[in-house]
Amino acid sequence: MKNQKAEDFYSIQDAVAFNIPVDIDDEFYTDFTSFRADFTDKKIFKHLNINPKTNECNSLRSPKKIFLSGYRGTGKTSELLSLRKKIDDTKCYFSIFVDIANEELDTTNIETVDILILMLEKLISQLNEQGADVSNVAISDFYDWYKTKIITEANTKLEGSAKVEIGIDTKDTLLGFIGLVSNTKAKLQGSIESKKIIRQEINNNFSMFGRKFNEFILTLVEQFREKNHYQDILFIVDGFEKIGTLEDRKKILVDDANKLTIIESHMIITLPIELFTEKNRLSHFSTIENFPLVDLNEAGAKDRFKEFILKRVDEKLFKKGAIDKIIEFGAGHPRQTLQIINRAYVEAEDEFIDLPSVEKAIEVLGSEMSKVNDEEIEILKKVSNKEIIPESDIYTTLKAKNIIFEYNSSSESNIINPIVKADSDFQKYLKS
Repeated sequence: MKNQKAEDFYSIQDAVAFNIPVDIDDEFYTDFTSFRADFTDKKIFKHLNINPKTNECNSLRSPKKIFLSGYRGTGKTSELLSLRKKIDDTKCYFSIFVDIANEELDTTNIETVDILILMLEKLISQLNEQGADVSNVAISDFYDWYKTKIITEANTKLEGSAKVEIGIDTKDTLLGFIGLVSNTKAKLQGSIESKKIIRQEINNNFSMFGRKFNEFILTLVEQFREKNHYQDILFIVDGFEKIGTLEDRKKILVDDANKLTIIESHMIITLPIELFTEKNRLSHFSTIENFPLVDLNEAGAKDRFKEFILKRVDEKLFKKGAIDKIIEFGAGHPRQTLQIINRAYVEAEDEFIDLPSVEKAIEVLGSEMSKVNDEEIEILKKVSNKEIIPESDIYTTLKAKNIIFEYNSSSESNIINPIVKADSDFQKYLKS
């Protein structure tokens, strides 16, 4: 469904839905890139060896893994969609966008192999959709091995409807492979038995699975280069924040990171902010880039946020001073800005958003967010005093809970979320 600006009061709630990312072609899209101190498209281009001035492609000897870490709701997905379009325009990479939370995977019961199967499905489906000129030779070896060693073996241990449908033989190996991998993905969303057996077969043969995947990637890249289509393949993998528990996310992205890295293809992967303390472990095989909040002190940043709001809600639905107050307490966080508007809509006495309804929204949200323990209070006192604070699990948890806001790589620039700081009970904690 197409996003539509709220022209009347009762359309506001839909217009400020904050869990729906928008891409660069959406009328709600607002470009905040130039107001994020430590993040630029140029950095990503350089990591991928693309000249940011000329868009010239330069080869990379080894696969590049880039983790992009930042707050939930800061616009990472929208930024990645925008970035992907810019990368596509260079023709340097055949890019595949994979949103694991948007592809009907069971995010409450998910393992690394499920994600790799999804990546494979998206790759071969996109090859087909774009009519890529790929020879059957590039596909047949992987297809035959996968069908024989993974699916046929799994099916000997599965019964009835739990079996993976192999489908009919076809001369179009790409089409046959799409069907087989899609059927595998469907079973990974199905019964516990199907999940267990299929994962077991892939994990038992993981070295060969990785080898066949890499040979497939290499053959595709060689064909792309021969035909002057693309120089390489890039996966952009998003949606890890919506995976079940912190333990699940950590297992996939940190403990099982070797399974992601065994795939010899370039990747940009979103890293949930609560795993940022694992950056030392991840930095052994990857690059980590921080995706900070928008700094409202930057010239033009507040005007850009006003644009962000008015793309979604008509200005006539706000009374004097309401938008400025929303921007101030949104504090450079796009999702929080939308949450304030949504709550002010609920609190409004009349069919418009005014200062009293915004102030009530801030009070309600602050009360919900300001629950902290003694250890967290000690960290927050240091933040309030502009002290340098080393990374720690507690510090990272406070960022994940949107209690500490980060604007660049220096902890001295961090602030306590103004919504939290305005809460009367929280003020007592700080003074205790």
